[in-house]
Amino acid sequence: MAIGMPLLSIAQDAAVTSVPEGTTIGKYQMMRYILTGMAVLLLLIIMVMGNAVASAGKIYWERSKQKKSSINKTLLLLMVMGAAAVVPAYAQEAEAATPVIKGPEIPKDIYIFFFIVALEFVIIMALAGMLIKFLKPEVDQEIVKANKKVFFQDFFKKVNQTVAIEEESTIDLQHDYDGIRELDNKVPKWWQYSFYASMLFGVVYIYRMFVAGSLPDQIQELGQANEIAAIQQAEYLKNSANNVDENNVTMLDADGIAAGAVLYTKNCVACHGDQGQGTVGPNLTDEYWLHEGDLKGVFHSIKYGWPEKGMKSWKDDFSPAQMAQLASYIKSIKGTNPPGAKEPQGTLFAEGATTPADTAVDSTKTNL
Repeated sequence: MAIGMPLLSIAQDAAVTSVPEGTTIGKYQMMRYILTGMAVLLLLIIMVMGNAVASAGKIYWERSKQKKSSINKTLLLLMVMGAAAVVPAYAQEAEAATPVIKGPEIPKDIYIFFFIVALEFVIIMALAGMLIKFLKPEVDQEIVKANKKVFFQDFFKKVNQTVAIEEESTIDLQHDYDGIRELDNKVPKWWQYSFYASMLFGVVYIYRMFVAGSLPDQIQELGQANEIAAIQQAEYLKNSANNVDENNVTMLDADGIAAGAVLYTKNCVACHGDQGQGTVGPNLTDEYWLHEGDLKGVFHSIKYGWPEKGMKSWKDDFSPAQMAQLASYIKSIKGTNPPGAKEPQGTLFAEGATTPADTAVDSTKTNL
């Protein structure tokens, strides 16, 4: 095909040239002659290679003691020769037909010629592969395995400097201890080099640790580990802040309380006053609560609200982290006694104790 494609390009170029209308396909005769010559040449090559493959195959089958029928070889050779022999016969038929063409159209018989030549190339490649297989010397696998075993044994002896049992007398020190003979075995080179490397490593380590101080000691490593752990903890808390709810909320630090104060100023002043003193809603700075007054209870009231008493649910407005900040701020202003504080409502709440949800509730009052 690699040879045929340039020829096809030549044929197309020839077809494009100006030829009077009605000219026969005689202008493709040179192409037909070239393809026919190639087909005949390839046929001769196939015949020669076929004979070589048959001879090599016979030797191969006899060597491997495999009986093969000669009929299959003959049929294969006849099929190859028959496929290639089509070329000259078809060339004669195409030469006698000489139909008339118009324009740059390439006759179909040219494509058939290319196909036959390409097929012959494929057959030649297949025969070459078979010939290489038949002529390849057969290797005894048992010998290969034995050679590999010997090679490994020799390599092991060389690396470890061992001596065969039959040659142990050459290294016997003539010291016998309760039937145990002492042999003068050499220390393997790899072991010696490993020992020298460990000595070099020890010298470098001692210098860096106790002289140059470029390596951290155990206390320094502990401090570095704690710093890394603190960074990881901060990152974890940052990513898990929104996992907080009324069951695990904890009092936040000063930064969290400050953030809660900002939220309170923007959203809670209208009902509870700018300092938590209470207006429409109850006073948030005394010790009386309409509902549970611990941190979890305050978080619960912010999150779900008490709609029947005027307290809306803020869970759709605030994130869990923001609700924790707001609850922490409200708990932080307990006992501040701002001026104009509203009178106590609800029940006295002691930290750590719980009260029923509606103990001493004035239904006309809003609540937290």
